Amino acid sequence: MIVDASVIVASVGNPALAGAIGGKDLAAPDLVITETLNAFWKLRRAGRVVPDRAQILRLLDNVRIVRSRPHAARADELTEALDHPVYDCLYLALAEAEADVLITADMAFERKARSRGFRKSVRLASL
Repeated sequence: MIVDASVIVASVGNPALAGAIGGKDLAAPDLVITETLNAFWKLRRAGRVVPDRAQILRLLDNVRIVRSRPHAARADELTEALDHPVYDCLYLALAEAEADVLITADMAFERKARSRGFRKSVRLASL
């Protein structure tokens, strides 16, 4: 199962989602580290309570980190096809390469990908 940063962030304080992805074989491109840390930084700046850095990094320890470079060309193709940022398309490219499904909490991306022929490749996380 491929997860993006939105799922990792959403799983904090959401026992149902944390349980749904816990114990699964999770994978993500290496970009997930930067995106996850950045998302928690934004939440912290907005005055939200977030886990400390060590806890955040422990969340990422449960994810198999995959190099982005081998999937960059396909991610760029998907960016053009979906008219969507390459960051999200990198996760979708990895899902395709591994014949797996991308789980995301990003409703707009999930809706766009599904409407453009990627119904089997992307699922919205149950929040």
